[in-house]
Amino acid sequence: MSLELLFDEPITGQSRYGPYWMYTLKEKSGEEVLYFAPEEVNEQIKSLRKGDRFEITKHAEQKGTKIVTRFDVKIEKKNLESPANEINKSNGTDYFYDLMLTSCRDAVRIQNELGGLMDAKSLAVTLFIARSKITPNGYN
Repeated sequence: MSLELLFDEPITGQSRYGPYWMYTLKEKSGEEVLYFAPEEVNEQIKSLRKGDRFEITKHAEQKGTKIVTRFDVKIEKKNLESPANEINKSNGTDYFYDLMLTSCRDAVRIQNELGGLMDAKSLAVTLFIARSKITPNGYN
């Protein structure tokens, strides 16, 4: 089931059972629900932001007399091309050109700070690749 995060942060607290993380989510049907995330789910979704979508699948298996549960969280990735296209449409510049230019400038600054120990060209390419894979909300 696809879920959408309605707030950046969960409501957190402590009960007699330990810490809790309560998220407000919207289901695919449009219904808003509260979800008390287990710690392992919270660890995987705590960096998401409002509007991000994900799916949770709960798996249970019996081991001896115990039932062991685990959760799979699949975060829906955003289209990497659309943010660049939106930037291009809004201000008429080339997103990747600006990204490369910024990466080159930063690479030269790093090289100067380290006394020439690093190759500026390699640094620039590395920075550009890393930055071009990150979406505007900060996630791959």
